[in-house]
Amino acid sequence: MAAPTTLPVLDRTAIANETDISFCNSPIHIRLQNALQDNTIESAYIYIWIWNGAQNKTLSKPNQTLYKAKVSASDTYINFEISELIKSFLVSPSNAPNTNQPNFSYNEVDNPAITGQGVFWQIVADITSAGVTTRFNYRTSFATLGYRYDEEQTATNVYSATLPTYERWYNNRIHNYISQAFDLSTSVATATTGNIIEVTDVTPPTNWTRESRDPYLIVFLNKLGLWDMFTPHGKATIANKKTMTTNNVNYRDPSKVDNSYTHSKLTDNFDIEQTITINTGSLTEDMVNIVEQIVYSPKVYLVKFKGDLREESTIGITIDNNYVTIDDLNTTIDGKTVTEEYLLKYKTHRQIPVILTDTDFQIKNRVNDKNQIDYNLKFETTTNKINDIR
Repeated sequence: MAAPTTLPVLDRTAIANETDISFCNSPIHIRLQNALQDNTIESAYIYIWIWNGAQNKTLSKPNQTLYKAKVSASDTYINFEISELIKSFLVSPSNAPNTNQPNFSYNEVDNPAITGQGVFWQIVADITSAGVTTRFNYRTSFATLGYRYDEEQTATNVYSATLPTYERWYNNRIHNYISQAFDLSTSVATATTGNIIEVTDVTPPTNWTRESRDPYLIVFLNKLGLWDMFTPHGKATIANKKTMTTNNVNYRDPSKVDNSYTHSKLTDNFDIEQTITINTGSLTEDMVNIVEQIVYSPKVYLVKFKGDLREESTIGITIDNNYVTIDDLNTTIDGKTVTEEYLLKYKTHRQIPVILTDTDFQIKNRVNDKNQIDYNLKFETTTNKINDIR
């Protein structure tokens, strides 16, 4: 049977159930059986399409073709594991062809610009049993950089694509809190990699607000591969570690060198590693679940607020002049109006891409730790403090 040269739109299915969501930081198993589910199965080809943008976009040949024969004569199935193939479309450089990368750009007077959180994928399988090959079409899925815990690896791979509503602290001076969830109401005709994930504005509950002397916001990809926000209210400490190269200076006439002002050695090739250690402040037991997901997160940003507040409204304020690509549509966040709802909110901020360097995580609770449930999270910036990007 010839390999397919396209994936017709009619063969695609809506992302309508939690089982249509997959997390490629955990294994994605494709378990194939023939119609009789017996041991006459011999071998299988699978053809994998992975794409971003509109679900109904025109697709050509599959991105990957894999082949396997069954291992044992008594086997009634053939298994493929494809998580790394899908993950490569979510961790490659954002300008690479046909790939995404989850990006988040905070904006204090509008919702953040968010791109590249997931991709569609679908397989077609040619299964050969007793010398006869039959083609099977499978449902369309949507994958993120989420993951499953070990206890969620059940016999039927049943797991949830939703999270409980955890208690958390907020800062009244921070304006744009959001939450994300999967939208399972789209159709093949309307779904895109941008709208499969819906964004909801969050109004901080008055009984869960605290201000901080060092205001930060931790933005991270949670267990589902969705952007989440956590507000620490403890102390923040910044430390820098310098490495460099020292070179001796050579002179044509050393006898004329005045050592009182002339250096005989010079340093160059500075590498300044900056670490930011943030204390979470006192937490409830429920909030420990969020901290655990920050520790395991594949991508984290710190939003550092200067502390100055907006004191007057403006019309058409320019935030920046950068274009952000969201499913091939250019949008800009320039010209936003600052109304009264933004007054007395933080004005100046800096977004910092970081990695969390902590390798140990202890689950704390009231029984063992009494009222001392807090964590020191150590982040390292992903660039040199001295600009060396070439």
